[in-house]
Amino acid sequence: MTMRPVLGVLLLLWGCASSSPSTQRANSKSGPAFIENDWERALREAREKQRPLFVETWAPWCQSCRSMRSTVLTSPALGEQEGRFVWLAIDTDAPANEAFLQRYPVDTWPTVLILEPEQGAVLVRSLGGVSVPQLLGLLAQGEQAFQRGRAGGEELARADGLALTGHHAEAAAAYQQAVAHWTPEDSRRASAVVSWLKSLTAMGDAVSCMRVAAQELGHLPRVDDRTRVLYVGMGCALDAKTDEARALREQLAQEAARAREAPEGTLTPALRSSLYEVGCEVHEASGDEASMRELAETWWRFLEEQATRARSAEERAALDSHRVMAVALLARPEAALSRLERSERELPEDYNPPARLATLHLMAGQHERALAASERALSLAKGASRGTVLAGQARILSASGKRAQAEALLTQALSELEQASVPKNHLQRQVLERVLSQLRAEGGPPSP
Repeated sequence: MTMRPVLGVLLLLWGCASSSPSTQRANSKSGPAFIENDWERALREAREKQRPLFVETWAPWCQSCRSMRSTVLTSPALGEQEGRFVWLAIDTDAPANEAFLQRYPVDTWPTVLILEPEQGAVLVRSLGGVSVPQLLGLLAQGEQAFQRGRAGGEELARADGLALTGHHAEAAAAYQQAVAHWTPEDSRRASAVVSWLKSLTAMGDAVSCMRVAAQELGHLPRVDDRTRVLYVGMGCALDAKTDEARALREQLAQEAARAREAPEGTLTPALRSSLYEVGCEVHEASGDEASMRELAETWWRFLEEQATRARSAEERAALDSHRVMAVALLARPEAALSRLERSERELPEDYNPPARLATLHLMAGQHERALAASERALSLAKGASRGTVLAGQARILSASGKRAQAEALLTQALSELEQASVPKNHLQRQVLERVLSQLRAEGGPPSP
């Protein structure tokens, strides 16, 4: 989803970040035991035990990943599935996983894969965060495909293979053919539609993406499935600058409002929060500031309620980036300070709380505090994850009247990534390039 106005800038710099040991899955005897970042070991174990291989691919800056790792993947319901699969977690920012990512490229976080162990063929591919019921459906789908040798799933497997190799036009057509054969109740439908929309997005076809999303919403009986499709479709409708897109935004916004009222337990907190996010984006895009602020107030109350209900520091911090976005829309950065300060105390090895505190201080015009918090974050961030912190620090320097220093910081960071052979399409590299471009576009001679 292409990022837009205020929310887009915040998502770009600070929207979904978490790294360091504190992002390891919460200790739980309920969820399955994962092999971390060792594809060869996991594949060997899956072959020996003749079980399908479940792969959770995540990134150290991904909020949806963090939410899944602290809630969904620790569910007792998954613990009951433990002996049916071998479980692998892949951090896409870890250099050790380069071979895995060359075979299974990831451009949406989190991505869930279920692999056949002998040849490593993809049995199931699902893009984006999912709820426990959705994940159980994916597991059932993967186990059935493994036992039957993918009988009946050849079209979907072909579509996934095309998408993985970057042939998105052919993939979109294949997803369309696969979905046409399924009933609305088919557990494969929602994930396949999301993949279809993502391929259309990769092609730059926002109009087709939003049309397909609107069409498919009516074929999905479950609110969590509709929410996944709605989120991607709304992003496409916001990207398309047409009268049709503007009308469709309103239609999708009404669907989002209905979904927000779904009974408790039908949506994960992260999914429900995303519905507030897209609702605010629609009001922002239409210039309806009063409605945006009213919805942002409701969003903030929801986030506060979730903070009091959280069972762990990891679960509480999973929505911190949404707290930053909500108070940004309300122009009340001070409202989130105590929550983020608590996260920094409870997760002392995680760079995200101080990075987000830097954002709040920057919003408040407190440049010295912002820079100090950014330095604390930078001391904790490792590898590619430093990109978002450096991008945020450059913003602070620019706001402090030090644009030349900010540009030099970003240029040096990009040079280091180039020397480290980080791919040009790596998200952290794109973050740095975009912020550097924004600073240069602001015009005026560089400050000393």
